[in-house]
Amino acid sequence: MATPRQTKKKSLVMFLALLVAVIIVVVASVLVQKWWNDRPTKDPADVTVRAEVRPNGEKTDDPVTLDYGPYVVCEPGTTCPDNPVPALKVGENDVLHLEIPKEVYDHDWSLLMIYDDPAANQDQYFAANQTKKVDIPGSTDPVVKDSDERPKLVVVEINTLMVGLDDQGEETPYAVVWSLNTQGEQAVPDQPVKQEDSAQN
Repeated sequence: MATPRQTKKKSLVMFLALLVAVIIVVVASVLVQKWWNDRPTKDPADVTVRAEVRPNGEKTDDPVTLDYGPYVVCEPGTTCPDNPVPALKVGENDVLHLEIPKEVYDHDWSLLMIYDDPAANQDQYFAANQTKKVDIPGSTDPVVKDSDERPKLVVVEINTLMVGLDDQGEETPYAVVWSLNTQGEQAVPDQPVKQEDSAQN
């Protein structure tokens, strides 16, 4: 049977252990909060997508690649200037391979594929961490019955919402669009883009 002294000592040890546990939790919470407040916020305008052309769908030792930034970075509901659309020639038998940056794939995003036949246009939606890369054929199956003409890929757009800093240094959401002209001809739109309150164009 434990003596009163042993019981008191055991209670003191338990109290000290509990106190240490509480201190650890408090310190961890403070450190996590400090990290969250001080974490670097990457400017959405600096986030790039890597595009690679794969002839006949095959990866080559010397691929044609392009790293390109956003076409539009805009606070939802505002009208913003747009940037030139980069161009990368993708043949109808080629595959466009896109590597999606972590700043995009770690939350919901969408992909719009525009063809020279509007009936062939496609939208794809991806959940957070669903994929880090996408392969898009340079042409798709004919949309007209008994036709041999394959619609050719013209433009690819990635849409998402990101958090950036406003002019006052405060975090704010931005609608961000990466656009790529796959016909190899530089396109420079001259119309401002008005972003709705969503990530979609």
